[in-house]
Amino acid sequence: MTQHGAGEQFVVLAAAGATQITCFSGVTVPVLLRTECYAKALAAALGLSPAPELQRDGVLPPCVFFIHEYALRTVVGSNRLMEDQVLHLLFHAPSIRIVPASAGGAAAVGMDYALIQYEHEPPLVYLANWALVSDAATVERAMLVFQRMHAVALDNERSRDLLMEYVAVYDR
Repeated sequence: MTQHGAGEQFVVLAAAGATQITCFSGVTVPVLLRTECYAKALAAALGLSPAPELQRDGVLPPCVFFIHEYALRTVVGSNRLMEDQVLHLLFHAPSIRIVPASAGGAAAVGMDYALIQYEHEPPLVYLANWALVSDAATVERAMLVFQRMHAVALDNERSRDLLMEYVAVYDR
């Protein structure tokens, strides 16, 4: 697997028969919501070669994106790039829940991950561009984490209001 392989597999799996995807991202924007410019700037900042463009042509299943406020505060590239990325979040994420910085340790998950659910297959957990896991203990932990995220995250409307505040911050 290449250094970008797990992310590519995640996108392929997301479009291939999943019935629900729930994602959490703590420091960066989730891979399924990154603009091309954001993804390239992030790769450059990490000293990686740019990832091959991820094919997102397939129709995604319903997705819930939990994004920690730190991901919105972490400038990748420039303020203009961040403004474009936040606008992309507003217009391309049907269900987005911001985990406010004020949630403190209650939102300390440790890594980005996603729960990918299927109608007739066991769920998979995608761990921070590293691995796809299907063991029951990892899936159960992911479900518990997302239950906690539902409790501490802002609702969709308040999350969008906060995103608009960040658009204004990066528009300066």
